[in-house]
Amino acid sequence: MSAPFGKWLIVATIAAILAIPAFFFVARAMTAWRQGYDWAEMDWDDKGHTSMTDFLRAADIGKRPVDVNGQSCVEYFIYRDGITVKIVCPQRRS
Repeated sequence: MSAPFGKWLIVATIAAILAIPAFFFVARAMTAWRQGYDWAEMDWDDKGHTSMTDFLRAADIGKRPVDVNGQSCVEYFIYRDGITVKIVCPQRRS
């Protein structure tokens, strides 16, 4: 094996290894983006800001209307098992 071919093989191997997680990250980000949530809406644990982790979790979270004490609200839930992530109700005007 010649030296230039050996270097090319190493570079190609490293690129292939890095391409797999990069593809996963890009696919996950595109799925999260296509959910259509507003950036502030993706603060799943109500910490006051949306992190990159919150953004990527959006790929696994759906939303549906619910009735809470006679008020129309929105429930965010995990697709896999239906567990509620959070419920958001519009604030009542006083």
